Amino acid sequence: MIIPFILVSCQRDYNTPDHFYKFFPSKSEVIISVNELNDFIQSSEHTILNGIYNRSLKAPASILKNFNTRERVYIVFFGNQNANYLVLTKNTPNVFAIDSIPNYISENISEIDITKTQIDSAIVYHKTYDNVFALSNNLEELKKLKPTNQDDELSKLIETTDKKSIVSLIFKANRKDYSNLLFSEMLKDSANNYISLDLSLSEKNLHFNGVAISNDSISRLIDCFKNTTPQEINTLHIAPASTKSLMAFAYDDFAVFHTNLNHLNGKVKDSTKTFLNFTNEMALVDNSLILHSLDANLVVESIEEKSIAKTFRDIEIYEFGTPDFFKLKLHPIINYDSANYFSKYDDFIVFSNSIELIESILSDVLNNNTIANSEAFKNISKNLTDESSIFIYKNNEALSEHLNLNIKNYHANVVQYSYEDNYAHVNGIIEEFRKKAASNSVTESFTTSIGKQIISPPQTVKNHVNNTHDIAVQDIDNVLYLISNSGNILWKKQLQGKILGEIEQIDMYKNGRLQLAFVTPNRLYVLDRNGNEVSPFPFKFNDEVTQPLSVFDYDKNRNYRLLVTQGKNLLMYDAKGKMVKGFSYKSNNKVITSQPMHFRIGTKDYIVFSTEDQLKVLNRQGNVRINVTDKIRFSDNKIYLYQNKFTASNTLGQLVQMDSKGKINRKDLNLTDKHNIATTSKTLVSMYENKLFIKSRRVDLDYGVYTAPRIYYLNDKIYVTLTDLQSKKVYLYDSQAKPIPNFPVFGTSAAELQKLDKDKDLELITQADDKTIIVYKLH
Repeated sequence: MIIPFILVSCQRDYNTPDHFYKFFPSKSEVIISVNELNDFIQSSEHTILNGIYNRSLKAPASILKNFNTRERVYIVFFGNQNANYLVLTKNTPNVFAIDSIPNYISENISEIDITKTQIDSAIVYHKTYDNVFALSNNLEELKKLKPTNQDDELSKLIETTDKKSIVSLIFKANRKDYSNLLFSEMLKDSANNYISLDLSLSEKNLHFNGVAISNDSISRLIDCFKNTTPQEINTLHIAPASTKSLMAFAYDDFAVFHTNLNHLNGKVKDSTKTFLNFTNEMALVDNSLILHSLDANLVVESIEEKSIAKTFRDIEIYEFGTPDFFKLKLHPIINYDSANYFSKYDDFIVFSNSIELIESILSDVLNNNTIANSEAFKNISKNLTDESSIFIYKNNEALSEHLNLNIKNYHANVVQYSYEDNYAHVNGIIEEFRKKAASNSVTESFTTSIGKQIISPPQTVKNHVNNTHDIAVQDIDNVLYLISNSGNILWKKQLQGKILGEIEQIDMYKNGRLQLAFVTPNRLYVLDRNGNEVSPFPFKFNDEVTQPLSVFDYDKNRNYRLLVTQGKNLLMYDAKGKMVKGFSYKSNNKVITSQPMHFRIGTKDYIVFSTEDQLKVLNRQGNVRINVTDKIRFSDNKIYLYQNKFTASNTLGQLVQMDSKGKINRKDLNLTDKHNIATTSKTLVSMYENKLFIKSRRVDLDYGVYTAPRIYYLNDKIYVTLTDLQSKKVYLYDSQAKPIPNFPVFGTSAAELQKLDKDKDLELITQADDKTIIVYKLH
């Protein structure tokens, strides 16, 4: 923490070492206050500092390594281009023991009591003044060395430096090299003001804090924050994690901030209110400008010159009528003149010169892929102050460009300014962070819009040509689309009705080429890889098809059975479209209420489905294999084979299981009547309201409107997906009910997990909005 300036004047002994600044030349530009000389000399090889002050230190450093002292040492640069320097420290025995220096020549200039010493090619002059040892490469400066009695800005800054830090820097704000630590040109417009920074450093990292003094007038850009209160910086929660550079300005009252800015620009006070009056933060984020407001809706309402340009993931993007508004209103602090579009997200308004850039920012924030959520920023956040007037962020690329250094692994670096009583606290973090391997990361792979409303969640189908997977969706006009695993629409096919359930795949010619098989309310379709109808299909039915198509391959020999459900009746076809002889089902006038499923237990086949209140278990011929007399009030869930038992749930929230001998067991799961279940052979997942159960483990989710959980077994691991349609978040868990890192992600429909391409990474497929699918890759 920076100690506030002591402005009370008091009598001092100006010849004591505590007040060496009384000996500083009047035109001093840089003062380096060193508390640990050996550590400081080693720091000249510091990754970051090496590029900032090593050049100017090269000459005095060769001399300083011959000093023998534990006292504080001051190195003062003055004159043109820092060519001249003065070194001051307490005069102690052997402080500069030249007798132990090899290759030196020394002589005393007796008339002025100054010693001239040459070490290798360097010539320096030194003398003692009472208990002060002084050394310089400039003889004339040493000749006139004496303390002065002025108590000016520089002396106050010296007094605030931390004596426990290895080194403190005091430099004029317009010094290009040293002021690079400030990350900003904002303070370089006043050559007469000093900055003081205490440095804390390790081999790779650099932390610093200090103060920048402001005159009691609005003379510099930082003085725009006079009479305002530093604020928490919010833009970090929307700026993409890939952001190169961010500069945020925060204030509690825009009117005060704007009055100060007008004063700086020499303009008369302008009390005209604009939408900016409802903001408390603005930030330049690469090529965009982002505002934060406690009432973002009011900001949007106050922008008169706007029109809706597009809707992206249910978020409206507007065209902005005055792209140069910010430059006209906020120059020179903001010179952004290409605000062609804007959009509102939560408490933020994002302006940019392109719709695509706004969409990219919205995509990242919807997927929590922001600076605030990045591991590199979390790594430094503990060293940041809670509130700032100015907040500057640079990633490794921007830092390298700013310092003109070739550095790696400095992924998140920050300088903060907090204005208070005519000075600003400065806090800076430049820190190496080695990212973990890209495992467990989630990136947006692609989005594809079909231009029409999608009527059911996207589904993957196998591509037999390259052994990958494609994506099938159907729009509101009943057009079926096949989309490649890179997001290209391969073909469209007009259908007569909505597909019931999922698309099945068969190899009807047993040659490795797969066809798509499915039903609509009045058709049975079989399509080839290119979307063409395969003869003799499609079949047209007069009676309505009421359940999804069931495809059975009893012996895994590709002798497929296509089972079509029509109310109380079952029709079974082979892969060539012929009715299967020997299959006959007697309905007993009971409506079939679930999709017929095929299970094999041991060597026996079972066709299982529910009717209004009974579980039906048939053999291959459609005859009853197990006569079930128990009445069951079935829920809307499917029937599964779980623990080698036919498993369903009832409206009482019970798990109803029947073994192959017809014995029924009911287990109370404490579910409500509106619940979902899904199983594999050994894993049960259930859910009601906001409570998710994976095996015996419970997950309490935020309240929302959730899709039914889905189970996937991929890469030798169980995954469970579900989507909150209200908050538009897709969740992903493992079999131990642990969330997969970097989830939830943005999504508006049920999600499927699949391996779309040939690499080992999985993809998650969902919808970005009612017309667009979005695919994420899990690394």
